[in-house]
Amino acid sequence: MPDDATRPGEGEPSAEATAGRPPGEPPPPAPARGRRRRRLARALGWTAAALTLVLAAGAATAYGYYRSLRSDMVQHDLDAALDGEERPEKIGDDINILFIGSDDREDGNAAYGGKDFVGERSDALMLAHISPDSRVTVVNFPRDSLVRLPECAPYGEAEGTPGYYGMINAALFHGGPPCAVKTVESLTDVRIDHFVHLSFVGFRDMVDAVGGVRMCIPEPMHDERAQLDLDAGEQTLDGEESLAFVRARYEIGNGGDIGRIDRQQMFLGALASEVTEGGVLTDPARLDGLLRSVSEHTATDRDLSLDKLVSLASTLADADMGEIGFYTVPWAQAPSDPNRVVWREEEAAALFAAIKEDRDPGQAPESGPGEEADGEPGGGPSDPPEAEPSPAPGAEPSSSDGRDGTGVVPMSALSDDGGSDTAPEDGLQGRDATADPCRDGLGRGTGDDEQ
Repeated sequence: MPDDATRPGEGEPSAEATAGRPPGEPPPPAPARGRRRRRLARALGWTAAALTLVLAAGAATAYGYYRSLRSDMVQHDLDAALDGEERPEKIGDDINILFIGSDDREDGNAAYGGKDFVGERSDALMLAHISPDSRVTVVNFPRDSLVRLPECAPYGEAEGTPGYYGMINAALFHGGPPCAVKTVESLTDVRIDHFVHLSFVGFRDMVDAVGGVRMCIPEPMHDERAQLDLDAGEQTLDGEESLAFVRARYEIGNGGDIGRIDRQQMFLGALASEVTEGGVLTDPARLDGLLRSVSEHTATDRDLSLDKLVSLASTLADADMGEIGFYTVPWAQAPSDPNRVVWREEEAAALFAAIKEDRDPGQAPESGPGEEADGEPGGGPSDPPEAEPSPAPGAEPSSSDGRDGTGVVPMSALSDDGGSDTAPEDGLQGRDATADPCRDGLGRGTGDDEQ
């Protein structure tokens, strides 16, 4: 019989099988091979049908999961809020993300401090530059920086502002995340591709979702205002402890914001190690918790979707911790106010030029003949002609007790032995994500001795 011929139905004997058989005698059993083929065909059919249903259900579940996460996220349209012609040009395939840590005291954030002022400001402001080769540069902007704020249009409940000279953390108060993005772009000439606006509760829940962050605390740390109480030694900080650690400053070190930035950088390095090397991205339960905490407690620009966030995290999972560098904008005490800091123009320009050109700020730039900088190496503070800041009413709450930056030279201008070496062509000094607080010190500023 040809292979493609129709075979007898089940229980129906063939002509050869009935030939010469006495009437009434039951037919012989079907060949074993035929029965096996029929059972295999039925099994394959059911398996294919079941697999199709599973795949369809999986796709629907994944789509529903993504939709549920996406629906929780607050997203802003930067393209509609900002004038594209006024923004810096996009260069290369690198990605620049502005992280905005808000001091808002609404809803669940009220537990982390009294609301003694209206609106919200950026309690932490940092720029993460991600190179195509997975090298990462993180730059912290001191919240007490006096800078030239640009004009910002009203946005949401924010009333907008004319341009003026005041504290950088007030940009969020005046015009929401778009004004913070516009301010950083105007000061650095670096195009911001995305932003992440994070609350206290969101930070706490993200840390809990990854199972805590392991750190070495060199000495007991206590800060009543930040609700911090840690013993010395190796330990895993949960969300509440981590939030207190990155917020504390008044009873830690010299009580200033620069030391707090240093501790924040140490913590972020440990968090990056936990996420990329601790198996978070391959653990469904922890990854789900991380994604849910991000979607519920953060706001982003419309183009920074969850799948793009996961893609960036997966890319960084292969990064060497030594390739994640932390820097602080070079600063000095403000001539007009000992409680504020100003940027050292030439060093800051060198730092942001390296980011814009996708170079490592810690390495000396290549310069052609005759391209030496004019004037004193490192430049001076960026105080504009008017010595006194002129913030808009209600924009600037009290910040420091006066000890920030007292008697200092810019942090990035200090060599390893504490001597001053301000020439930016030598490369700026930072630290990488492998820094250990118990080995390298804690709360002393990037590359600086505690003041």
